[in-house]
Amino acid sequence: MIFLAKGLFASDFSIQVNGGVLIPVSSSKGLSTSLQLNYIYTPALSFYVYSGYYAWDKYNATYKEELSGVQTRQYFTTWLADDHILIPVNAGCRINLHTNKIFTSFVNIEAGYSYLEYNSYQILKSVNPNTGEVTGYFPDKGSRQEKRENLFSVGAGAGIFHPVTEKLNLVLAFKLNSYINSHYRGLFSSRGTHTMFQLGVDYAF
Repeated sequence: MIFLAKGLFASDFSIQVNGGVLIPVSSSKGLSTSLQLNYIYTPALSFYVYSGYYAWDKYNATYKEELSGVQTRQYFTTWLADDHILIPVNAGCRINLHTNKIFTSFVNIEAGYSYLEYNSYQILKSVNPNTGEVTGYFPDKGSRQEKRENLFSVGAGAGIFHPVTEKLNLVLAFKLNSYINSHYRGLFSSRGTHTMFQLGVDYAF
């Protein structure tokens, strides 16, 4: 989620609407939308705050069995959570790096609060009763539990913006965010990290 600097804008503030593809690590792809307020401190430095709505479905996990005379398959992949909804409230800054006749490139860093909601399931193991070989792992849908988490996140990104008019710009951005206080094995863990590709429209007022 990235914002856009003023350039030739008559105001120090702009509103940006973003939408795009959300790619959580080890999960199914989802969608993201956000609304962002930008403040242009200097032509090269801006500050912003935004909130949004991100949604994706399943989180996948891989289980390992030791190979033996009975066990012929070692890795099994299944899903153990679904219906994820994430609502971030983040603040950050953006630094413009290079400007040419077509676009301006930038990088950004941010931090903030995220509310996460999803369904969690217990995982069952399927075993061949005749041989004792593990044949699969699957979620027990009857064990569904609703989970809610309050997370602190940090993120960084990069992108470009292209002026359409004096007040209107298009923004194309990539971003990575991770949760600091989750129980998903720390910062940049597979379950606590996601990336985004977004297209934004920024309007100065």
